[in-house]
Amino acid sequence: MSTTAMLAPRAHTDSAIDRDARGEASGGLDRYRTWVTDHRVSAALLAAVVATHMATVIGYWMPGIGLPQLDWNRINGSIYTPNVSPDLQFLSGGVFHYLDGIVFTVVFVVAVHPLLRWRSTTFGNALKGLLFGTILATISCAFMIPRVYFPAADVGFFSYNLGWQLLLAVFVWHWVYGLHLGMIYNPSNRDGRVTTSDR
Repeated sequence: MSTTAMLAPRAHTDSAIDRDARGEASGGLDRYRTWVTDHRVSAALLAAVVATHMATVIGYWMPGIGLPQLDWNRINGSIYTPNVSPDLQFLSGGVFHYLDGIVFTVVFVVAVHPLLRWRSTTFGNALKGLLFGTILATISCAFMIPRVYFPAADVGFFSYNLGWQLLLAVFVWHWVYGLHLGMIYNPSNRDGRVTTSDR
């Protein structure tokens, strides 16, 4: 066989391998959404860990966009274990922080997601996650920061005395969490079928 024959383009075929490759490109999201619909507990746990971790990493990167760093691990550690070393505070705070992410994901999956009546399309699920993130950020700014994290300081209404940059950072952090939550916990519509319109 000549070299030119080996390098010549193949004639178009419709082999099973070609069909499978085309199916991979177009049906990967559909298969994933079917898996989420059939394995909601596993999908919720996956979404909890990934969404919490992605938001946590973004919290450390906030100074790169001119916002204050959000180190929820250390902040939570100072609440849960105030009398230990900073390293142990980081560790204990991280454990509770990730457990909080899992618990809030359970709340989202069990209570919030079913309550939001718009269709469970990929876009719709992402919006559900963003709305949930907005609710959590609002609770954080209105209650957690002034009453739990800085009870002795005068942080003002909605924590405004800490500066608009901190407020924006808190909302961005929770939007990152919510967006990843909605994109990963992405079940199809209730009847279990995934159609082109669901994407």
